[in-house]
Amino acid sequence: MTNATTGKQARKPTDRKTSTMAALLGGLLANGAGHSFLLIVLPPLGRGLGFGDVRTGLLLSLSALLLVVAGPAWGHVCDRWGRRRVLVAGLGAAALFPAAMAAILAGHADGALSGEAAFALLLAARLVQSALSAGIMPAAQAVLADLTSADRRAGGMGMMGAAFGMGAILGGAFAWRMGGSDPVTALLIIAALIAAGTLAVWLRVEEPERGAARADGLAAAPTGAWPRLADIRPYLAITLCGLTAYSLLQQVTALRLQDSFGLPPVDSVQRGGAILALTMAVMVATQGLAVRWLDWSPIRLLRTGAAIAALAMATAALAPSLALLMAAMAGLGGGLGLLLPGNLAMLSLRTATDAQARTAGLNGIGQGLGMAAGPLLGAALHQLSPAAPYWAAAAILCAVCALTFARR
Repeated sequence: MTNATTGKQARKPTDRKTSTMAALLGGLLANGAGHSFLLIVLPPLGRGLGFGDVRTGLLLSLSALLLVVAGPAWGHVCDRWGRRRVLVAGLGAAALFPAAMAAILAGHADGALSGEAAFALLLAARLVQSALSAGIMPAAQAVLADLTSADRRAGGMGMMGAAFGMGAILGGAFAWRMGGSDPVTALLIIAALIAAGTLAVWLRVEEPERGAARADGLAAAPTGAWPRLADIRPYLAITLCGLTAYSLLQQVTALRLQDSFGLPPVDSVQRGGAILALTMAVMVATQGLAVRWLDWSPIRLLRTGAAIAALAMATAALAPSLALLMAAMAGLGGGLGLLLPGNLAMLSLRTATDAQARTAGLNGIGQGLGMAAGPLLGAALHQLSPAAPYWAAAAILCAVCALTFARR
């Protein structure tokens, strides 16, 4: 009897961790689906509402900029106020925005709202949502750091990336299925999905106990302290470079299929979308499955992923056929699927316990800048040559390789 009771008590912390992890990943998946869905459907919906492409782009750009600016602030709040509250606030805002957007669309369709009023309301709602949702990823990364030991950190970070990536794929599929035919209903379903994820986080995610020691055995920084930039600067640079290299291809893949391979515009969009979807799918599978199966150290993941990604990009730049280009882009997904969780794990392990969310917020700046700079750089380089963006991405990833091998 005593042994059985002891076994049950021993399992309870593990059960709580599993429950917390499942609820967190479910919330991230739902948020990823909503984010992807809105990015896909908002441009055509903006045209239908009379906003024009420029104002719709301004709406998306301002909200993305606010995410980058607010992320570090939320990281500070998260380390002092608690991970769970920040997660619930961010996911709740993410659930309310598509519901508000559905109401605005319905009001415009009924004639109750003019195009100008609809734009003003949508912009205000989007900015509020971005300001509150900026804390989701710093809080999620901090929770995973609290839940995982040093040797399991990379696997936890990989699961986080895989959950968001799976959500992005789900949101894209949902946009393709319902986004154009019945956007109001689709938005309400997305809102309900994120609300369910918010409820799961509220009910199942417990505020982890954060000890006073770092994973590497050094003393934790005092509560309220920011991480030392000297400890994390190389990994912030890797985030910026890696996402710049990846995002610049999103802008030019379809254009290269037209200019280098002679595909007509419709076919180039379809084939380009398939190539990028394959890249994302391989990245998600690598993060969610391969990283945990390999059980490598974060630095080994980082170095191997950077080398594979750089080689894949050089192959893509030289690719003489569509099949080889697709295979190279799949290789890029595999390389980034190793590199990104390895880099997040290194960031986490170089950060004190009470500064995990602050580091994640700083890393979000690199993510946002990379995702913003990549498309502009890709479009400019494409004017020189259809292969120029791919060579630039290969050069950037070679610089990442140099960074990973320069650090012991």
